[in-house]
Amino acid sequence: MRGRFIVIEGIDGTGKSTLAAQLAQALRARGRDVLLTNEPTRLPSGRLILERLTDKSLKLTAHEWLGMFVCDRRMNIDTIVKPALERGTDVIQDRSFYSTLVYQGEMGISAPEILRRHEGWHPKPDLVVILDIAPRFGLARTRKRTLGVGQRYVRQHGQKWIFNDGDAPQSTEKLAFLQRIRRRYARIKGPNIVHISVRRHAGEDWQDKTTDELVAEVLHELDIRSNPREVIDNRRYAGDSGGGDT
Repeated sequence: MRGRFIVIEGIDGTGKSTLAAQLAQALRARGRDVLLTNEPTRLPSGRLILERLTDKSLKLTAHEWLGMFVCDRRMNIDTIVKPALERGTDVIQDRSFYSTLVYQGEMGISAPEILRRHEGWHPKPDLVVILDIAPRFGLARTRKRTLGVGQRYVRQHGQKWIFNDGDAPQSTEKLAFLQRIRRRYARIKGPNIVHISVRRHAGEDWQDKTTDELVAEVLHELDIRSNPREVIDNRRYAGDSGGGDT
């Protein structure tokens, strides 16, 4: 039996890596063999990308970035992902070509061109989970993770948001960029794609969902695609035991 290919996507601060790790634990508890991978990879091609990303003096064109990501992705798919899927292992991947559609798309490369670069060799994921969060909250979560401190946003002139200490790495420029990236993610649709908010209403306010809640949502999406009859029957019987089918 072929393994399932599950991709986790979203802007910075959505908790992709945390969700991927706990989803892997949940699937292993169900008896599944699971492999975690991510992009950029730990392969030499991926390490090169990370070096380029951290070198602020280096200016690359959109097509140069596209070439590096496609090269790293091809190595990942051919040497890691496909062999795992063929031996029945579920693969959970943090980012994939959907990130390229969004980020390099924002740099000016058309979606048809990006898709053409992946034709014939990139497997279609069984499930793509796009985590959604307002960028101002995503940046605050990222800041808290890296520094271990909380951070508050305040409104600035023109209805922009910025950290109240005005720290440069999390400027309104980055906020505006992530807002555009979020809108691009929102436009990605398909039968194998699900958008999940990482926050929920709590009275008149919002609060983060727990990772367990997010894992449960993803498992449900997997089950409804893999075993739709079983999910429907479970719902029906749960309704009967609760006092009748309404």
